[in-house]
Amino acid sequence: MTFGKIFILILSAALLGCQTTDYNSGEEYVLPETQQNTYLSHAKMPQNYGFTAFPVKGGIGITGKARLHARHVASAKFLKGKVPVIQMRGRAKRMKMNALLDTSSPATWMEFNAAQSFESTFLAMDEDYVIYQGGYNTGEAPAYGAVVNQMRIDQLFIENIPLYVRMAMNSLGPLARGIKVPNIEAIIGYDVLKQFEYVQFDFDAETVIFSSSTPYTPHQDLLMTTAKIKPQRNFGLAVEGAIFGKPTPIILDIAGDYHFARGDVKVSVTKQVSIGDIVYRRVPTLLLPANSSPPRAGRRLLENYIVTVCGKQGIVYFEQIP
Repeated sequence: MTFGKIFILILSAALLGCQTTDYNSGEEYVLPETQQNTYLSHAKMPQNYGFTAFPVKGGIGITGKARLHARHVASAKFLKGKVPVIQMRGRAKRMKMNALLDTSSPATWMEFNAAQSFESTFLAMDEDYVIYQGGYNTGEAPAYGAVVNQMRIDQLFIENIPLYVRMAMNSLGPLARGIKVPNIEAIIGYDVLKQFEYVQFDFDAETVIFSSSTPYTPHQDLLMTTAKIKPQRNFGLAVEGAIFGKPTPIILDIAGDYHFARGDVKVSVTKQVSIGDIVYRRVPTLLLPANSSPPRAGRRLLENYIVTVCGKQGIVYFEQIP
């Protein structure tokens, strides 16, 4: 089992895969292979959407990114307290879904029913599909690369979004991070979030703001620190940090309901964690099963600040709540 699979399981017992059952019951139903093949047979070439395809073992990989409309700004209220779940829409009024914003996920995901509702298109070349082969636990349901023509946050448009569709109805399995209410139908990962000029999480106001092209100017009287983004291959948002003064990249996991997680040593409390110039002391700590991932700062460590992620600038701002 890969580190990523073990990691997600250990964060919460609720992240364990669900039982396969009748698709009319509201519980998870993994599509039979024959039914999956029927949907996959209508796949289109990634190049149709401006993506680049390349061969990988067992299929193809793609590189490409979604398109944002310039000078658009939108805000959305969280649907579950301080947990960053928002409602997103598609091109038609009937297209609605609950999406978890997950800065720690390097990819974006959709549940099968939601993907069908949003008229997703699977991607392939000569019957070579974009099969998910990364380290994340998909709960024993395969996932395939696809594209959605449009998602909306109020009047902010995101177009031609590459993502993975989990081939199961009614559930995103472990990717939903144990959230049962509201039902999580999509995960918006850092691959999409980093394309915005900024995404601001205000956990006190339970609100997120998206700006497609207008840069962010922090309030100097509220600014606590800035942290430089440190890209980590196959991981989501990581910033400069330190554990007891030793520099290390730290992944910001706003979807994770915990304080801190690390794999280099087994402790229930980490004496000192630094993110930029902010220093946390005596931080409750989960044990990661391997030391192959950077340590992670969960939402409970971050929610006392307004956190503004500026992916294009490569900076995260931390401001006091006024």
